[in-house]
Amino acid sequence: MVSAGAETISDAPEVISQYEKGKRLLREGDWFAAVDVFQELEARFPQSPNLDLFVFNRAKARLYLGQYSEAGAAFTYFISRFPGSPIKPHAYFFLANSEYLRGNISRAVGAYLKAYELTRDESLEELVKTSLLAAFASAGSVNLTDADFRKLPQDKACALILPLSEIQLQRGEVERATNLLAYCGEAPNLERQPDLARRLSGSDLEIALVLPLSGELESFGQDIYNGAAIAAEMFREETGQAVRLQAYDTRGEAVEAARIIGDLAVSTVTDVVVGPLTSEEAAVASAALSCASLPMVAPAATQAGLTRLSSSSFQLAPNVDLEGVTLAEYAVRRLEADSVAIISSTDSDHLRMARAFARHFERLGGKVVAVEYYRSRDRDFGAYIRDIKAVLLGHPPDSTFFINANGDTLDFDIVPASIDCIFLPGDTRQLRQLLPQIHFYNLNGSYLGSDGWGDEEVYKLGDDVTKGAVFASAFLEGKRSDEYMKLAAAHDRRYGSRPQRLAALGYDAVRLICRAALAGGTTRDNIATQLQLVRDYDGASGRISFGESRENIEMPLYRIENERSVLLGAGETGREDFGSSGP
Repeated sequence: MVSAGAETISDAPEVISQYEKGKRLLREGDWFAAVDVFQELEARFPQSPNLDLFVFNRAKARLYLGQYSEAGAAFTYFISRFPGSPIKPHAYFFLANSEYLRGNISRAVGAYLKAYELTRDESLEELVKTSLLAAFASAGSVNLTDADFRKLPQDKACALILPLSEIQLQRGEVERATNLLAYCGEAPNLERQPDLARRLSGSDLEIALVLPLSGELESFGQDIYNGAAIAAEMFREETGQAVRLQAYDTRGEAVEAARIIGDLAVSTVTDVVVGPLTSEEAAVASAALSCASLPMVAPAATQAGLTRLSSSSFQLAPNVDLEGVTLAEYAVRRLEADSVAIISSTDSDHLRMARAFARHFERLGGKVVAVEYYRSRDRDFGAYIRDIKAVLLGHPPDSTFFINANGDTLDFDIVPASIDCIFLPGDTRQLRQLLPQIHFYNLNGSYLGSDGWGDEEVYKLGDDVTKGAVFASAFLEGKRSDEYMKLAAAHDRRYGSRPQRLAALGYDAVRLICRAALAGGTTRDNIATQLQLVRDYDGASGRISFGESRENIEMPLYRIENERSVLLGAGETGREDFGSSGP
């Protein structure tokens, strides 16, 4: 039997081959396929001496997929099924990650402690220790007493108690820290706690995270929280200054978000807010701040105009109207397009984007020739494409044949029809089906797309199908930044997975707030003033520049070439300098 990190096993040749395939898929990030491989090994070879590895790696693949509930159940099953397995400590560690990502912080801390108790592997022990401290630091509701450490050897327990008590002292929990340190024969030295003194004197930076931490949107709120927690810990490590995160659960309800924001606005403790999550929540929250000075950074809301409801609101994710406006600028100024056809999904963001594109395209002198909307359940887009061709060719789409100027009879579906450009906002899943159908029906024009185009599954359709499409994406550039690399490394250490967009937005929100506090102080007015000055910040979620209305006005454009995305230079976008006012 091998350790959890090994790449080969001793078994039948077929088993070894399949196992190595599964491990390779894990390394490459093809977690769906990895789940299938390890599940098949588990089913076909139940007597294998490596059965525990099959179950363990299947659970890991589910964790990386973001199936936290299923992963937690799988690691729990592993622990009960293989109590003597040498990778049992690893299973407890990943179980803890699963519980943390589900928002079950108390259970996560308990599982981290169990992994710490069982492991004899120094690298795993250090990883568990780091993760446990991070979880404890980001969750103010979890308390630990000496009873939680009695199963550990005294030296091992105290190696954990000492940094845990430091976190308690930073929170001002002097009595709890004193009781915990007594187990190790220690006492808190308050003279060595400048962060505690700052907190008790009211100069500590407190960030309220106003997010859905229960209900249908819980996983999205948790992603933002996870990124924020990493940013706060980095700030503590880099500067030695204290920053405190305080979570408030909106349950995804706009009225609850407004109530929380209203209470925080009159609080003397909270310095700044990160949240809420949705555009609806952010709109009512911003309105609640119309007469208040509390800064609010909405990390993920994409509706335009939110920040105009108060003078202290900031919007981190570029609004969807900006995507449409930027692409309209490109169409007219770079492609010199006079006409466009729009095929959009009925998703609310895509509808707003399509309408913003159409308005701006016509404002610049272009003509919208045809507009078609498809539903989320659609798989066959032929009717929409044929309708556009009928407009362009002046021919009924329900006729079987088309007679051209020479009198030739042709099948209508294969008759070529051309227009200057086609705007196609949509998600990756449906684009993979829509684009080959446009190609099949011979509808031609320069393709323009939304953020959903920025995916390998679209690139792999081939250049003959994507046709040099240009699309807007605020996030792709972020994945190449130094901040994203820092976040990715920390996220993998703490949660065992790559950070997605929401985690990057939560991370950037707290990083920018901490920079603002460092530059101008922790008062609300100073933080808002410093945030207003942010320009060309290369964050984990992308480039950030706040315009006059405190919206992020950065919107990079990419071209698909050789089945990959290529960032367009400033001179290639055709976009006017919107300055600080936004589009």
